[in-house]
Amino acid sequence: MKIIFPLTLLALSSSAAFAASDTRSHAMGGTSVASSNYLSASIANPSLLQKTVKENDDFGILLPSVNFQIQDQDELFDSIDDFQDSFENLSDLLEQNNYQNGGVSEDELKRARAEVAANLARLNGQAFIEGNIAAATAIPTQAGGFSLFVNADFDLVANVMIDDNDLVVIANADTPDELESIDSETQFVGASITDAGFSYSNQYSISEQIIYWSVTPKFQQVDTFNYVVSVDEFDEDDFDANDYTNSDSQFNIDFGLATELMENVTLGFTASNLIENEFKAITHRGLTPIYTVGPEFKLGVAYANDTVTFAADVDLNAAERLSLEEKSQYARVGLELNGFDWVQLRAGYSHDFKGEQDDFVSVGFGFSPFGTVRLDVTAQKANDNELGAGIQLAFTI
Repeated sequence: MKIIFPLTLLALSSSAAFAASDTRSHAMGGTSVASSNYLSASIANPSLLQKTVKENDDFGILLPSVNFQIQDQDELFDSIDDFQDSFENLSDLLEQNNYQNGGVSEDELKRARAEVAANLARLNGQAFIEGNIAAATAIPTQAGGFSLFVNADFDLVANVMIDDNDLVVIANADTPDELESIDSETQFVGASITDAGFSYSNQYSISEQIIYWSVTPKFQQVDTFNYVVSVDEFDEDDFDANDYTNSDSQFNIDFGLATELMENVTLGFTASNLIENEFKAITHRGLTPIYTVGPEFKLGVAYANDTVTFAADVDLNAAERLSLEEKSQYARVGLELNGFDWVQLRAGYSHDFKGEQDDFVSVGFGFSPFGTVRLDVTAQKANDNELGAGIQLAFTI
C-alpha cells in the first residue's frame, strides 16, 4: 500500500483569482483542470482521480493545504496609514494653535492641510486578499474513486469611498472636532465559503472512448463580513469581526469530466457550484454588500509523459463573487519538466482577459528522492505589490 501525506506549509500567490490548492499547481500558473494528480484532483477535478491513479496507489491524505493571494496594486493600506498620520498631525497643530491662541504659523497649517488633502486624493483603488485552506482523502478502488474533503475559501476587499466635501472641511477646519467631521469612509467586505463534501468518480466508454466523470455533493457554510469606518478612525486592532458577520448555509453540487484525446493528452472540464444563491452581509452605515455563490465552468487540456507536462486552463465564465469586486476571467498555462522522478522544474503564466488584474508569472522547483519524500516550492510575481511564494512537503509510505 502506498500512502501519500502532502503538507503545504505556506503558499502565497499573487492576485490571480484562486484556482488551485497545491503548490505544484500554483507553480504551473494555477492550472489544475486536466493536470492534477489523483490527490489534488479531489478538490480541482475529481474525475481525474480514476485517470491519474497508479497501480500501487491505495490511499492518500492531503493534510491542510494553506494558500493566500494578496493584491494591493495602489498601495492602499500604505496610503491609509499616510493619510491617518497627516490627519493626526493637522489635528495636533489645530489643537496647539487654539491652546496657544495662534501659536502655529499660517504657513505650517497650510502645508499640513495640503498634505492631508493630497493623501486623501491618493486613497483610490481597492486591495484584495484571498485564501484557501483544504484537506482531503482519496481512495481509488475498482468500484470507482472516493474522496472526502473540506475546503475553505475566503475573500476580503478593502475599498475607500471619498467624499469630495471633505476637501472643504480640511481647508477650513479650525478645531480638531471640525476636522473630524469628514465623511470619507473605508469599507471592508469579506466572505468565507467552507465546503465539506464527498466525491465519487468512475468511467464509461462511448465508441471505445473512455470518459471519466465525477459528482460532488457538498454542504456549504457562507460567512459574510461588512465593516465600514471613517478613514481617519480605522484601526485593525479596535473592532471585533464577529460583530459584523452573518452566517448562512446551503447544499451545492459539482461535476467533473475528463478524457484522453490521444496518447498523453487529457481534456478536462469542471462545473462547480451549480446551485446559485446570493448572501447579504449585515448592513453597516447604510451599506449592504452581497456575496454570490454561483456556477463556475472551466476547461483544461494537458499533455503529460514521464519527462514533461504542459497544461492550459481557461475560465469559461466570469463568476460573480463579492459585489465590490470587478469580474475576472482567466487563461492559464503551465509547464513541468521531470528529471528521472527526482527533480521537477516548473513555470506558469496567468492572464485576466475579462477584468483588469495584472498578469503574473510563476516558477517552481520539486525534489523527490527515491519517491519517498517530495519537496515543492514556488515563487510568483506580478508587480512589487503582488508577490508570492509557496512550499509543500509530501511523504510516500
